[in-house]
Amino acid sequence: MTTIATILETVKGPEANGAKCLPSQAQVNYFMALANGKQVGENERAHLIEYLPNLDRRTMAALIQWMVGLPWKPRPVVTSQSPKHPIMEGCYAIIHPGDGVLRFYEVRKPTKGKWAGFVFLSQLSGENHIRIREQGEREIVYGEISKNPMDSLKRFGQHIGRCGHCRKQLTDSESRQIGIGPVCRKHLGVESC
Repeated sequence: MTTIATILETVKGPEANGAKCLPSQAQVNYFMALANGKQVGENERAHLIEYLPNLDRRTMAALIQWMVGLPWKPRPVVTSQSPKHPIMEGCYAIIHPGDGVLRFYEVRKPTKGKWAGFVFLSQLSGENHIRIREQGEREIVYGEISKNPMDSLKRFGQHIGRCGHCRKQLTDSESRQIGIGPVCRKHLGVESC
């Protein structure tokens, strides 16, 4: 097993003309990224960073080569970006408290793939989906929707003519009046008119 000490011993030797050739800034940056990102014991990581000011270009290259072969530290798994207010996936219409304007939003909750468990909020404007990334704005919208999610879902369908739950076009007058299609009404337990 290769260790830092064995690498330092192997590359020990006089520099050409006795002058120490300093590592480039790019080497130092890459070295630090590897030292912080690779699976290295905490003691070894501390030694790597401690040795840094005394390393020449050749030793730095040898340590970089060694670290490149190491596995990366596992990234922390984020299981959810859920809002504080539990809101089901769907489309909603709310009167925004900031300006009193009726706005339309879509909440997506992927169940498969790398985004499973995350919650995405977008404002709908025509065919455009504008992602809401600012946490304060997200909380305002989630707060307004959570006051009465079913009414916000229905309001979307009533204004847009598409089911607030599945986004399919509402084709009969009862569905347009309620704002949710017959299949989704049954699924959600919503009473007919």
